[in-house]
This record gives sequence, C-alpha cells and structure tokens, in this order.
Amino acid sequence: MQDVEKTEIQRDTSARRKRRRNRMRPLYGLLVSALVIGVGVALSMTVFFNIDTIEIDGDAPDYTAEEIAQASGVHTGDNMMRLKRADVQKNILDRLVFVDSVTVKKEFPSVLVISVTPSKAAFNLVDDSGTLQVSAAGKILKNGPETVESLPTITGFDPSTREPGQALASKDSQKDKIFQTLSEQIAKGLDCPITAVDIKDKYDIQLTFDNRIVFSMGNWSEMEYKITLAEAVLAQLPSDKVGYLSMVGDHQCSYREKDAVEKQTTAPIVTTVTDENGQLVVETDENGQPVSTTTTTETTVANDWQ
Repeated sequence: MQDVEKTEIQRDTSARRKRRRNRMRPLYGLLVSALVIGVGVALSMTVFFNIDTIEIDGDAPDYTAEEIAQASGVHTGDNMMRLKRADVQKNILDRLVFVDSVTVKKEFPSVLVISVTPSKAAFNLVDDSGTLQVSAAGKILKNGPETVESLPTITGFDPSTREPGQALASKDSQKDKIFQTLSEQIAKGLDCPITAVDIKDKYDIQLTFDNRIVFSMGNWSEMEYKITLAEAVLAQLPSDKVGYLSMVGDHQCSYREKDAVEKQTTAPIVTTVTDENGQLVVETDENGQPVSTTTTTETTVANDWQ
C-alpha cells in the first residue's frame, strides 16, 4: 500500500513539471529568437553589408566621379546598415555648388549608388550689391556683377545670404514662397516666356512677358491662376503688341497699349470685353456707355473659369 501511494505521488509531480515546461516553452523560444536577432543585427552592423563599391550616376559635368564620392563622406568598408542617406545628400549639396539634387540607393549586400542632378542657372537675381545666379531649386550658384541675358531677371527679392552653394532665402519669408511658385510655373513651360519679375512691392507684383507686356498681378494670392489667365489673354493678342496687362477683380485682365498710355490721350478709352473664348460681349466707354467699335486702346478679357 505504501508503494502504491509513492508511485502516484511521483506521477503527479512529473505531470506538473511537464505542464510547467510546456508553459515556459514559448518564453524560451522568444528568448532564443531575440538572441539570434540580436546577434544578426550586431553582425549586420559590423561584419556584413560593408560597402565594396560606390557608384556615381547622373550627369554633373563640373565634377568627376571621384570628387562626388569624396564629397559624400562615404568610404569603402563603411557599413551600409549604419549609413544615413540624408547625411550623404547633405554632404554633397553643401560641398559641391553645382549639384542641385542627390539620391542615395543601397544595393545590398555591398553597393552604394549615388545619383546627382547638376545645377543650372535659371534666374538672375539683381540688387544694389550685384547679381546672384540661382537654380530653379533656389540654390545660389554665382555671386558677381554679370547677368545672363537669356535668363529671367528678378528684382526686389532682398536675399539674406549671397554665398554660393547656399539655399536662396529672402529677408521676407513671403518672397521665398513667391519665388518658389514662380519657379514651378516657369519650369512647367509657358507659351509666352517671363523675362523679368519685380517683387519690390509684394502686394503689386510685376511680371514682364517676352520683354514687351508688363503684367500687374497684384499680391501673391492665386499666383498660378493669375499667370494662367495672363497667358490666355496674351494668346489673343498679336505677337508684336507692346503694353500693359493688369488684373481687374478676381477673374479679368485689362490690356492697354503702351503708345496710348504714354501719349495720355484725352479721347475716351474704348474697352472691349470678351469672354474666355475671345468672343465679343459688350463695348463701353469709360462711363460704362455702349459705343461703336473703332480704335481699341484697352481690352478687358473676362474669364469665369478657375
């Protein structure tokens, strides 16, 4: 009888131990997995995925591949897992004036690909201190007295720095936004090119199209729409016209010929109003009275689309 009780007790103890081991098994698995992952990460950050090759892609005619690689601050043997793309990009952009953008791609296990886009002068920025040549992305490329005749000229920007290689910035942050919007619009391509920009008064921005039409667009609100509207008006004018275009309300432009404005004629100014398709709607004199169509010195183009 004693032997039977002892055997039953041993069996019960063995079952409890087995259940306990089964409960602990997932924890043991987690600990082993964490250990394996930790070892793998440590090896990845030290032994594996070290850079054997640095490839330079893109066209940067002012620099050799070796100069770009050196400016990146990356060396063969560096670990790719520990490498920060943003640091590589900043190094190149800060050290190489004529590079506008940089992308960095890790091709595991051991190749780093650096692609660069060269900086190209897109604007002359002129003030009393001289001329800055800047890229479309707003990077200062040159600081000197000469301008590039083929580039649009911006006046009234008030730059806070003139150092080549630095990002263009104005003392007035609103003018930074004006520059960015203009640059984006010009980059998209305009049928009638913008040749000059005057933002001395940010509430009365002046754009010159094709060196012959001065557009008074008012303030910076809805700049994209205003430029698009001005282009629609210019498309309806003969290509040899020289004059002044200005916003009238929110959705209209008024055009006046230069000769008529300079002569300051005392004759009533005849205004031709058309719809967005250039179709005649009504003609009025300066007092709002209908008149016949003879000589038109001012044209207002109405537009109801946005």
